[in-house]
Amino acid sequence: MANIPVEEVTVPRYGERRIAQATKPDAEAWIVDSKMEKGRNFKLWIRPELYEDLHTIYHHLPDPEDITRSGGFLHGRPMLEKAITIKTCGGWRRPRRLFRVIHDRQPYGGIKARGYGTVEIDPLYFQVLVQKHLNWSSRNPSPFISVTNSLEKVKIIGAVYEARGHTGIKVLEFNPHHQKWNYKEQRLWNVEDLVRAFDAGILRGRRFLDQEFLVENYIPPESITKSISWKAIRTLLDPQGFSRRRMKRIISNRTTQKRKREQDDDGLEADEVARRDQENNTLEVARDEDEEEVGITKRVGVKRATDFKLRL
Repeated sequence: MANIPVEEVTVPRYGERRIAQATKPDAEAWIVDSKMEKGRNFKLWIRPELYEDLHTIYHHLPDPEDITRSGGFLHGRPMLEKAITIKTCGGWRRPRRLFRVIHDRQPYGGIKARGYGTVEIDPLYFQVLVQKHLNWSSRNPSPFISVTNSLEKVKIIGAVYEARGHTGIKVLEFNPHHQKWNYKEQRLWNVEDLVRAFDAGILRGRRFLDQEFLVENYIPPESITKSISWKAIRTLLDPQGFSRRRMKRIISNRTTQKRKREQDDDGLEADEVARRDQENNTLEVARDEDEEEVGITKRVGVKRATDFKLRL
């Protein structure tokens, strides 16, 4: 079995949450909302005086006129460090086998990332792309695929997919040392290592990220050694059906709560609806003269403000 070398990659480190710009006025660079660009709905804004310094580290940095600004936004993720080193999962720490649970609704048969071919894996945005991928509520296309080396985690994911009513659930086993792997195009990352490098305290406390790995772009189909239907393996992984019952109960409760919230919204008194409509009508949405698509909130007698809504 070939020993896959570890690759070191230099990336910036950002705050893990959006914050108000006013709370960190000395920050020289931010990730802020933007129109969809190369599959992203965010971009880098930096102060002009930082450009040359960053350009010495990231030679592909966009032209100054595209990213240098002195303000114009309210919220974003501040750049905390211009450069940290992260390492791919290679050497003795690279698992001998990995698993992925798929279902019929996943694109590309579940072995290509949703953002494959549309989302560029740029070192400047690497941390944000990773954090958005790890947030299950995010709808942004991701250039990563989540895999695991844990059959315990396979059991939980399969139970979740079953509880959600997905069909065609299968467990794929593949060899990340296979000769068809392009180790530059299909880099493998250990999520635990990334969370530690980003100093992401929120993610560090999430147990469901344990024993998770990220594959860039896609899994080479030639490296798949087994494909087993969930129905054929679930009794082996979950013989008492405990995980399946538990996940079914959790998903059912969440669906009930969501339906109740929707019913509560539908049941608002007419005058409350009218009041909300009146408030909403005082807001106007415009397009900035730059190429960024931003929401600009205007009220009579109130200074124009730009509200960016980048979430984890």
